[in-house]
Amino acid sequence: MYTVKNVTEMTGISIRTLHYYDQIGLLKPTHLGENGYRLYDEQAMDRLQQILFYKEFGVPLKVIGLILGETSGRKLSLLREQRRLLCEKQAQLARQIKKMDEVLARAE
Repeated sequence: MYTVKNVTEMTGISIRTLHYYDQIGLLKPTHLGENGYRLYDEQAMDRLQQILFYKEFGVPLKVIGLILGETSGRKLSLLREQRRLLCEKQAQLARQIKKMDEVLARAE
């Protein structure tokens, strides 16, 4: 079992983040000690790694919760939708960069 401190040291996320994940039901502790300490087992750590993986790709926490709770077919559908949204964002950023380059070129 891992304490909150162990988990934060291994993953680099804050204690506050772990508590928030518990609060929203995304990552519940495996066991709550008599002293109130949250403890996490290997299965919880695997789930946390999945959460961090999806989060790194910009998937919102609400969608991550859906993905982790779904069947593999539905997961793929949610991931495809998230990919589509990221591609839209990428195109928007490319347009903004192009406009910025035009402004900078005129200023020089």
